[in-house]
Amino acid sequence: MIEYLQIHYRILMNSMRCGWIAEPLYTKIRNNMPIPCVDILVLHENRLLLMKRRNTPGKGLWFTPGGRILKGESLEGAVNRVLSEETGLSAIQITQCGAMSHDWPEIQTITVFYKVIVDSDSVLLNEEHSEFMWISEPLKDLHPYVIYMAEKSNIFINSK
Repeated sequence: MIEYLQIHYRILMNSMRCGWIAEPLYTKIRNNMPIPCVDILVLHENRLLLMKRRNTPGKGLWFTPGGRILKGESLEGAVNRVLSEETGLSAIQITQCGAMSHDWPEIQTITVFYKVIVDSDSVLLNEEHSEFMWISEPLKDLHPYVIYMAEKSNIFINSK
């Protein structure tokens, strides 16, 4: 419970520091331009973390942790913040692996994706995800964006 409160306190402090855009304005922005994001391929002992999304885009899909880059935030700062907020984990190694466009029905994002090694597999879910799992080989119905990022990050190279 303490870890849960600490994560939500960090989210609150970030929102106060960076400010939130009111939903009508954010919807207008989202409908007219891509949103800059980071996606995180979290690895622990050669297993990849997948999380089941509760929100759009990708609601109900197994996907990697990820989120928007906040104003004034560095790419690695966004990776560390999103990793902490969505998983409760801490990075011990961060490697930028590529960038791509995610073209969802409701939004287009431009994402920079990272391979991140963590020191624990004890995930603390936030409200954005309903479940998590660690996998050591790709799932048959894994989303094409996750497959692309994993391939570009040299994850699962021995499982083909």
